[in-house]
Amino acid sequence: MAEKKKRLYYIDALNCIAIFFVLVLHSAQLSHFGDESYTNLQLANVLQALCIPAVYIFFMNSGATLLNYRARQTTKEFFRRRTQRVLVPFIFWSICYYLFDIWFRAFPGPIDHSTDASFKGFINAFLNNNINNLFWFFYTIIALYLVAPILSVLADKHKDVLGYVVIIYFIVNDVLNYLGNILGKDLTTEFISQPLLTSSFVGFFIMGYLIKENYFSIKVQNWLIILGMVTLLASLINIFTAGKYSFLSGYSPFLYSVSLYLIVKRITEHVKKEKVLQFFALCSGASLGIYILHPLFYALFDKIVYRTTINDWTAYLDVLNDPIHILILPIVAYIILVAGVLLLKRIKLIAKILP
Repeated sequence: MAEKKKRLYYIDALNCIAIFFVLVLHSAQLSHFGDESYTNLQLANVLQALCIPAVYIFFMNSGATLLNYRARQTTKEFFRRRTQRVLVPFIFWSICYYLFDIWFRAFPGPIDHSTDASFKGFINAFLNNNINNLFWFFYTIIALYLVAPILSVLADKHKDVLGYVVIIYFIVNDVLNYLGNILGKDLTTEFISQPLLTSSFVGFFIMGYLIKENYFSIKVQNWLIILGMVTLLASLINIFTAGKYSFLSGYSPFLYSVSLYLIVKRITEHVKKEKVLQFFALCSGASLGIYILHPLFYALFDKIVYRTTINDWTAYLDVLNDPIHILILPIVAYIILVAGVLLLKRIKLIAKILP
């Protein structure tokens, strides 16, 4: 008999946090395009450092909920459901954004195709994530789904092997990059960065599952939390000192993401109010829809509030420097888009394309 899936409310809470972090990252794009002449550049940099785990949390949540899928469904059913939930919306919204980008502009993500619009152009753009570069998430998560049947064989009785995979992932993507930064050498070669164990964010995918299964002792979890917060603190010091201390940079957000994940899980598991948990569950269901639609909402917001678009890039940089755009926009976007997506998903046809 298939195992009944228990609701994990910390997953819901993390989904809500992750999508809000996405909104903040994309409202604080001044961090990537501004310079010291912009008054809110440091604010944008700090928000980028704080919210960087956004998509990595989604990867960990996916691993937590899917790596033991064999207890509930066949591999055929697994792929059928993933196709319906992710692949179909991915293709549909890629077509929508490609057509949208022929005549209009949105930021960040969508890429202008007004000069090369054609069926061949769409295929080339789709194969190279050149339609809406925020959709890199879909390319990555689909790659993780493809390898899930292999990893799932280990999920039940060979968790130590999965732990080994995470260690290898961490060494290649964090330790070697950090040491390379300190030594001024590139220690990652094309050979060592390509194996399955170190690619496609598989470390996050597996880590989410191991955390769900309480694979790590409380002591190890505490150390992971401490180390993650140390890397966050180092990132903030790096920002406030303008990179003066080079030894504080060169690592990925892996430890910080894991640390935040563990903290939210612990807090949520101590929440006893059913209404609060149900609220997280409700809002969580809008997360992927928000991810898809928020560039359009941002473009509309900027057009209404600032009466400009990225077509006037110089003027738009001033928009990116506005504290309302940086701090208020993600809050407004979250509230409106949660309500909008949940209402739209009540329509059966739309629910198939807006997961």
